[in-house]
Amino acid sequence: MHKSSATFILLLLSFSCFAQLIDCAALDTTKTYTLEQALRQKDHLGVYKLSLNKLKLTELPPEIYQFKNVQHLIISKNKLKEFPKEITQFKYLQILDISSNRIEIVPKELGELIYLKEFYANQNKIVSIPPEIKNLKQLTYLDLWGNDIGVLPHEISELKNSLKEIDMRVILMSAKEHKKIKELLPDTKIRFSKSCDCGF
Repeated sequence: MHKSSATFILLLLSFSCFAQLIDCAALDTTKTYTLEQALRQKDHLGVYKLSLNKLKLTELPPEIYQFKNVQHLIISKNKLKEFPKEITQFKYLQILDISSNRIEIVPKELGELIYLKEFYANQNKIVSIPPEIKNLKQLTYLDLWGNDIGVLPHEISELKNSLKEIDMRVILMSAKEHKKIKELLPDTKIRFSKSCDCGF
């Protein structure tokens, strides 16, 4: 076999060993693994959905990062105080659930998850969303209810063609800010609670 042909075949084989994006329909039908179940799998690239729900975690176990193909990650109902920036290693992440933790800051690294379609962050203590959210061009659903957010960044308007719905209920926010958000995202369904006279 010609040397260049052999090299090409080796490259093809090596690419097949890496993580790859799967479509939403396929992702919906894949098994959700606990970490214990995932660690027993011989094929780590076959773990697409990983749940670390209700484990009282204050940080994420480093073992999860060997599952390079995780595209739906559930880390809800734990005791996380910081957004785990390391999850950007899951470069094909499509659904992220960090709800019911104690997270205050969503860092700029969120913007690296460019394939993210659904982001569940309700019932935290989040005070702001970074401007880098503008990079999430495939985001369709954003759940922020029950946080401490006073405003959304102007840059979120760059998602007006993709973002279908935002849940912002149980958030103290002025009528002025409600109006501003509606103007930034005129075609997005936005769920608000009653506005307040709270000055922001």
